[in-house]
Amino acid sequence: MKHIMAAVDGSEPSYRALKHAANLAKKINAELFVIVVREFIVGRKDVYLVKNNDEIRDIKDKINEIVLAAQEPTTNVILVKSKTAAFSILDVAIEKEVDLIVMGASGKGGIGTFFLGSVSQEVLKKSACPVTIVH
Repeated sequence: MKHIMAAVDGSEPSYRALKHAANLAKKINAELFVIVVREFIVGRKDVYLVKNNDEIRDIKDKINEIVLAAQEPTTNVILVKSKTAAFSILDVAIEKEVDLIVMGASGKGGIGTFFLGSVSQEVLKKSACPVTIVH
């Protein structure tokens, strides 16, 4: 395993997933990618970002804190704007030749499925590589 990707949305489950991914990457000397999908909604007159700039800055600060604590030096944070988080995660995983995707069991996706978040479930169903779901 050479490339691990953690998906972070600002929720506690996603931060736990990042901790798991960072510790694993450190142990096996893999490169760690952290993807933050900045979702947007197309309205009648405008495009609305789901997370504002302050929320994105807070998420990046927390990512840096977790990665620093894991002492994982090879970390790349990828910020993507997209209408669909799951498809963006899958696209970046293919682009970066990711060997493992690590995600939280549920996040800030709004209305989702009962046990797994809707984004986690979609990635789990369609990923070409293994996916670890962290509770």
